[in-house]
Amino acid sequence: MRRLNTCILATAFVFCLLSPSVHAAQTSDPTNFSGDWVRTTPIVSYGNVPAGGPNEDPAAADPVFTDEGSVMYVANKPGYGPRRGMERNDPLSRCEPVGIPRNVNAEIVDPHSTFEIVQAPARIFQFFEYRHDWREIWMDGREFPSIDELGPRWQGYSIGRIEGDTLVVETIGVDSRTWLDKFGYPHSEEMRLEERYRLLDADTLELTMTVIDPVVYAEPFESDRKLFRLDQDKTDDWDEQVYCVPEEEFAFQQLIGSGNVID
Repeated sequence: MRRLNTCILATAFVFCLLSPSVHAAQTSDPTNFSGDWVRTTPIVSYGNVPAGGPNEDPAAADPVFTDEGSVMYVANKPGYGPRRGMERNDPLSRCEPVGIPRNVNAEIVDPHSTFEIVQAPARIFQFFEYRHDWREIWMDGREFPSIDELGPRWQGYSIGRIEGDTLVVETIGVDSRTWLDKFGYPHSEEMRLEERYRLLDADTLELTMTVIDPVVYAEPFESDRKLFRLDQDKTDDWDEQVYCVPEEEFAFQQLIGSGNVID
């Protein structure tokens, strides 16, 4: 009987870990961020910068670039935002991983407007429908490895901690080939990203981010406040499989005459 009980407990643990039905709305714990979260605020750009659209904040301004950062920014040619054009070199259009923070702030759009948080004791996982991408955030109190030991990664290396009612995530080692957003804001491999997640209520998740990158930005580059709504109806409904296949993407770029080339 004891062995049977152990098996039952083990099965329950796996179910709790993997099941998306363990939502924050079903608990009074303000540090339980599990669930499927739907974007409710405009999330195209990383920061609160002019978007050239109806949601543009008139008080918004570009970040303060270093000389090197300004050169990197001009070299990036986005297909969205105030600098959009037909000639572009967006890494997304070359089927490269978009990385962090872009996966969080720019690629949660229709029909893939949801990302999922699965919270385990020692790790937090984030799953993104677009391209079926994911990341892990270590919650076991570990320290960061050295940059030389780590090497650049598409999603970087993330460590999280709970401060009061806020999940604070720090990330280093992000491959510099990724952009912060669709607008072409760059970063170097010295970037340190801080994300702060907080539940405003059981169904509303707030996210703010800060990029600290002395190579590209003369001062910390802070994002606007990004809001997500809990989708309690999305339990075991995983989106269709969407992958970026270079052959198909290159044909699409040729069709629209973007000038983008997949090497």
